[in-house]
Amino acid sequence: MPSHLTRPARRATAIAASLLFAACGSIPTRTLEIRAIDADERPVPCIVVVGGQEWSAAAKNQQFVHLKGDEPLRLPVAFERSEVDIIVAAVPVDGQGQVRQVPRSRPESTDMTGMLADFRRVRVTDPERMLFILRRK
Repeated sequence: MPSHLTRPARRATAIAASLLFAACGSIPTRTLEIRAIDADERPVPCIVVVGGQEWSAAAKNQQFVHLKGDEPLRLPVAFERSEVDIIVAAVPVDGQGQVRQVPRSRPESTDMTGMLADFRRVRVTDPERMLFILRRK
């Protein structure tokens, strides 16, 4: 520390530096509101896969949107880096809104549903409301 600072000033500077390092060490988490629609603006039942997450883990965590209506998925997302990749892929559902089969990849989702998945690289500073638009194959 600079020698020209008084003892209380040095202490305050040390405390401020400690708080800054502690704040920088935490991983920011944001709750994103995710919706998925088709070209006709109808909700599409989808699985939401974050970052390098396994598709089976996303299914286990119930990361689905629009299974029984047009309510968005509110998903807490940890930003270990400044950007996180998000994939929203259609899933086949039955008449009661239950997932018939969980896809294990984007191509498998397209084969099952005829819909192309949507992908976005989301920054920690992006708005929390996300709209994904899926197109027919």
